[in-house]
Amino acid sequence: MTLVKFAPSKEMANINNRLKKFFEDFDSPFFTDWGKNFNFNTNVFTPRVDVTEDNDNLYVHAEIPGVDKKDVKVSVVGDILTISGEKKSEQRDENKNYYRIERTGGSFSRSFTLPAEIQVDKISAESKDGVLVISLPKSEEAKVVEKQIEIK
Repeated sequence: MTLVKFAPSKEMANINNRLKKFFEDFDSPFFTDWGKNFNFNTNVFTPRVDVTEDNDNLYVHAEIPGVDKKDVKVSVVGDILTISGEKKSEQRDENKNYYRIERTGGSFSRSFTLPAEIQVDKISAESKDGVLVISLPKSEEAKVVEKQIEIK
């Protein structure tokens, strides 16, 4: 019986090269609309979101470049904040050959459970430079209060 040295790093490199080649093929002009052949929804837009807080407010920053503020809806029901809307897709020129199409549009909706009680009547939202900023003032009960405890 002959022992053969097993080199897992070589096998992993081989798998990595095969996967890399597989995904590079999708970048070729022949695969520009590959998702349409499989009924994949290639018209997806999902805004990226940061949620932060300080002692007085929660803040939600949502990236919505190219979305008109009239196409965005912000609502709060109970402790659920929902941001929804639609990013319009650009019309494609039938006289042009497209080699890559990455900019997408479509409807979107993001919902978040708020981690604190909010003063719903004081919520504000502003859209500037493609970023939607929602300020959610905390109720007095939700604010952090520091109290010094006497040691006896």
